[in-house]
Amino acid sequence: MHDYTVKYINKVLFSNETIGKIESSEYWTSEYLPWIEENKFTARKLLKNTGYELLQGKGTVQGRLIGGCIEVLEMAKQTPIWPEDNFWEDAIMFIETSEDMPEPQYIEYWLRNYGAQGVLNKIKGIIWGKPYNNKYYEEYKAVIYKVLNELNLSELPVLYNMNFGHTLPMMVLPYGAMAEIDCYEKSFSILESGVI
Repeated sequence: MHDYTVKYINKVLFSNETIGKIESSEYWTSEYLPWIEENKFTARKLLKNTGYELLQGKGTVQGRLIGGCIEVLEMAKQTPIWPEDNFWEDAIMFIETSEDMPEPQYIEYWLRNYGAQGVLNKIKGIIWGKPYNNKYYEEYKAVIYKVLNELNLSELPVLYNMNFGHTLPMMVLPYGAMAEIDCYEKSFSILESGVI
């Protein structure tokens, strides 16, 4: 397990102290390695990470964390586990893509659906995980810009290339915790403990 992941597992799940600023990992990998005994000491190939990227927004926003893997969220829509409208109010939405690496047109459709539901008008900002294998890295950004522009949300803060989701190493995001996007510093912080 990567030191970065261990750090955030311990900090978020096993400490009642404020989590604080979440730094970007210096490296990343999406290399597939089966979870079998023979691979226990096999390291994945690591690539240099470029850090967080601010796609748009100004100032500092705070909100409670809600979101997940965008493909799984699509499966949850209109089911009993889908969050009620008020859950999105003043939230920071987190989104990432899986190893299925959905084509950009699907991201466009899904984001438009969030717009049609009014979700994107309710939230304070978005944090977006590094695309799996870095596939569609630029294309996803173009789609995010396009849809948010269509919805007159060009000021909504969006922090991109975050270390959560299906790439490694990863941080841990506690649902419902108060978080902050600082557009000036291109930084992300969790303002409370993940446990009580």
